[in-house]
Amino acid sequence: MHISPQALNAKEHFPFFHRIAKTLSGPWARRIYFAMFFLLLLISTAIWLRSYLLVRKIEAVLHGLSEIRLDQTTEEQLKKIVPYLTQRDWKAGGISYRSYYVHISNESDRLPRGPLDWLRYQYIGFDAGVLVQDGKVLQVEYGVDNQWVRPQYPGYTGYIVSARSVHGLWLPYQSGGLRVTSVDDYSPQYRPRREGNALYVIYTNDAPPELTKRVFHLNISCLWGLPGCDDASDIAPEISADVKTIQESTYQQLISEKCPDSIIEGRMRYLPDISVLLLEVTGSRRIEVNEDGDKTEDWFTDYKLKEVIRGQNSGFWNNVRFHRTIPSPRDAAQMIANQIWPQTKIGSQVLFFGGPGFYSCRFVPATPSALEIVRNAPTPLKRPEDQIPRGLL
Repeated sequence: MHISPQALNAKEHFPFFHRIAKTLSGPWARRIYFAMFFLLLLISTAIWLRSYLLVRKIEAVLHGLSEIRLDQTTEEQLKKIVPYLTQRDWKAGGISYRSYYVHISNESDRLPRGPLDWLRYQYIGFDAGVLVQDGKVLQVEYGVDNQWVRPQYPGYTGYIVSARSVHGLWLPYQSGGLRVTSVDDYSPQYRPRREGNALYVIYTNDAPPELTKRVFHLNISCLWGLPGCDDASDIAPEISADVKTIQESTYQQLISEKCPDSIIEGRMRYLPDISVLLLEVTGSRRIEVNEDGDKTEDWFTDYKLKEVIRGQNSGFWNNVRFHRTIPSPRDAAQMIANQIWPQTKIGSQVLFFGGPGFYSCRFVPATPSALEIVRNAPTPLKRPEDQIPRGLL
């Protein structure tokens, strides 16, 4: 066998490195390399298999939750259609409830990160809760996360996709009150929202099944496969698309310069703290105002209180200023021109909606159909389970 002079020189001048190179390329080294590769293959296969099985369990729970009909599904039916339930009792405001929860995750694996990142090892976490009273299901909620978080309530920033059901929306005044966006007004029964890279849905007990089904139709297979779930839209593409569709529809409604009766119906049905006053325009004028050094003209209107239809009188009705801008439904951090101008003709009657903070349509023309809605709508109950999310575990 011919050995080059360069190899002989390397062997003579660097014997230590030569021995290392020979050892690392020898038959025993190749066996070790093969064993390490085989071990890594086994680990990655085990990780993917365990993740796949966890995902299948989560899918089974989501499918069961999608079959629940709030205020109709019985406790016995619940235990048959939703697997992996754990029972516990819960009490709020002196009212006793029975709750069931599910917690599925690979947090117990405690696998080191870094070397396993290129294998796309991904944390999987899922929490779900179901509230029962008098043998009927009252509330459903769940949260999916792709990184470890302390189990919290739906909408918590740790969950990448979460949802909960409600009968109505209300909060105690000491918590800062309830803000009702233009998007909430437009779609009161199904309220998907994006916060950063996370999605959160609130849906009502009487929302149409075709909407509630979308809440539970998730693509969680990305939690175990490649390339993984980095954004909520990877897990909930339908909900993500609904956010954009509802935002755009709300924008079109706002620039139409109308507040449809459907907005009034939603407020009366789902907002227990709402106040509705019937006011009459007694005067209206343009006044020059100074805002940050810029002079502009705004409408100021005087009203006379005609009737408190619901709730209580909430203020004085002289010099009520028209807000020229409102938060955009496309991005609440941005402002758009308020296209819905107030009634200014003396003697015109309007409905004022107070209590929660409304982004738009706070003053609405008192049309016969609007008056019929606010006079005949029953006052919704303040359900304790709707007040503050209690946490999924």
